[in-house]
Amino acid sequence: MPAEYIAGLRQAGVPYFPTPDRAFRALRHLSRRAERDFATSGADPIRLDLPSGVVPEYWAKELLAPAGIPFPKSALATSAGQARSIAADLGYPVVLKAQSAQLSHKSDAGGVIVGIANDDALAAAWDRLFANVAAYDAGISLDGALVEAMGERGTELIVGARNDPDWGPVVLVGFGGVTAELLHDIRLLPCDLTAQAIASELRALKQGALLDGYRGSPALDVDAAAAVIQILGRILLGTPSIREVDLNPLIVYPKGKGVVALDALILAD
Repeated sequence: MPAEYIAGLRQAGVPYFPTPDRAFRALRHLSRRAERDFATSGADPIRLDLPSGVVPEYWAKELLAPAGIPFPKSALATSAGQARSIAADLGYPVVLKAQSAQLSHKSDAGGVIVGIANDDALAAAWDRLFANVAAYDAGISLDGALVEAMGERGTELIVGARNDPDWGPVVLVGFGGVTAELLHDIRLLPCDLTAQAIASELRALKQGALLDGYRGSPALDVDAAAAVIQILGRILLGTPSIREVDLNPLIVYPKGKGVVALDALILAD
């Protein structure tokens, strides 16, 4: 088929497929879309005043929490003594996380130390954290370390959003942990869905049966997860300067016990 013929078809709004296989795949996607609930919430967008560039975790959490996204109790420490005071207020055990706009992936640099049980362990963890980051990249300057209360284990979800140059604002949801890469268990959602539609999308994941209880496990707080995802969509709609925002992982607890986002990262223009 000459290229100018294809261009003419597309200009006229007629889809062109080079093979029957491509055409049938397109029909499959259309039929799947017809089965999805794309009801919009009509909720107002949420605008955040953001700096440009990478917004590190501690700052991202300060910006996102007032919008209704739940995080563990935490505070930024710039010295070991300050970290000890924060830990005393939070109560042990705590987590220590390196904080810098230059360090998007803290775990890769040994910048996260969990299960710190007392003052002596915290002092050792503080020195180890800074040494780990320096060994990873001596050019990284840390703002300090986030001292955060350790929460209970739960089911991990990946939740993120981005202003895609081709698709516009979209939200990504999926199951986290090791299965995220093994199963590619994710859904891409518009940013203005109702909470009910979001809950339906979560249940449509490959592992969606886990959300309502499976083989004796408790049903999870899907409504709380859907509410957070809806808020994230409203933030993206109201703050077009956001390129990406990640809440990874979002921990979902049994029904009635809510959710908590353990991490947050924002990239803005």
